[in-house]
Amino acid sequence: MEIICKNGTPTTRNPLNVYEQAQIRLEKIFGHFDNIYVSFSGGKDSGVLLQLCTDYIRKHCPGRKIGVFHLDYEIQYGETIRYVDEVLASNSDIFEVYRVCVPFKVSTCTSMFQKFWRPWDEEKKDCWVRSIPEGAYTRKDVPFFSRRMWGYDFQRNFARWLHRYKKAKRTCCLVGIRTQESLNRWRVLNGRDAYRFKGLKWVRRLDTGVYNAYPIYDWLTRDIWIANGKFNWAYNHLYDLYYQAGVPLEKQRVASPFISEARESLNLYRAIDPDMWGRMINRVYCDLQYHYGSRIPTKNYFAGRVYLGQLYAIFIGYTS
Repeated sequence: MEIICKNGTPTTRNPLNVYEQAQIRLEKIFGHFDNIYVSFSGGKDSGVLLQLCTDYIRKHCPGRKIGVFHLDYEIQYGETIRYVDEVLASNSDIFEVYRVCVPFKVSTCTSMFQKFWRPWDEEKKDCWVRSIPEGAYTRKDVPFFSRRMWGYDFQRNFARWLHRYKKAKRTCCLVGIRTQESLNRWRVLNGRDAYRFKGLKWVRRLDTGVYNAYPIYDWLTRDIWIANGKFNWAYNHLYDLYYQAGVPLEKQRVASPFISEARESLNLYRAIDPDMWGRMINRVYCDLQYHYGSRIPTKNYFAGRVYLGQLYAIFIGYTS
C-alpha cells in the first residue's frame, strides 16, 4: 500500500483505506492534467474506476467532462454489452464517449495456425455477430488506423491522436489494472523511475505529454465488490452469472473470448449466453468459408465436431 502522510507526518496507526487513497490520486490527476479519459472495458475494475471518476467530477469539478474510451470487440457477452450501453448513457452530460469499432488485430490462442482475428472486419460484414452501435468510431473516424495494427498498438496511437486532437497540454489515460491480478501488472508499476510523473509510481509516461495512470492499482478483488455494494454502483451482472456457475472471484474476467485470459471460461458461453454462443459458432464457420470456400466440412459437421480452421477454433468438446 502506498504510504500517505497526514499534515506532513507519516502515520501507521490509522492508515488511509484504498478508497481514500484513490481520492487523493484523483485529486492529483485532475489537478495536473487538462485532458483525462478512462479506458473502460465493461469489467469490474474499469467500471469501479469510472464510477470513482464520475463521483469525483460531480462533487469537486462541476462542469468538467471526462473521456470514456471503450474498445468494442464485437463478440461479447450480452450482459457486458447491456452494461456498457447503460453506463455510457447514464452520465452523458459529463462523458465524451469514444466507442471504437475498428478491425485491428486481436490475438487468439484458440487457433492452431493463426495468431489473430479481426473484429468488425468490413470484408466479412455479413459474418458480424451484431451491428455497430450508433455513434461508434469506425476506421474512417481514426486517420491513424492501419490494418497492421494490433489492439495494444491502437490504444497507444489513440492516446497520441486524442492528445493532438484536443490540443491538450497533458493527457492522462486512467487504466483500472490491479497488481493483485498478475506479475506483469505489478511490473508496470515498478518499472524505470525515468518514466514516472513527478515521482508517482502509479503514473507512467507513454509519450511527450501523454501518460497512463493506475489509481486503483493497490485495490484487492474484495475492495472492488465492497465499493460496489457500499455505494450502490452499477456493475456488470455477468459476474452474478459467473458466481452462480461456480467461477472463483479471482478467475472472473471480462475479455475478448479468444485471448488467453478468457480461454478457461470459453466453455461458459454456451451455458451463460447461448444466443451469443450460437452467433460465435456461426462467425467461425462464416470466416472459414471466406478462407477455404467449399473445402471445409458442412455446417452440421462443424457444429457437431468442431473444425480446427486457420482463423481460430473452438476447443473440442465445447460445441459437442
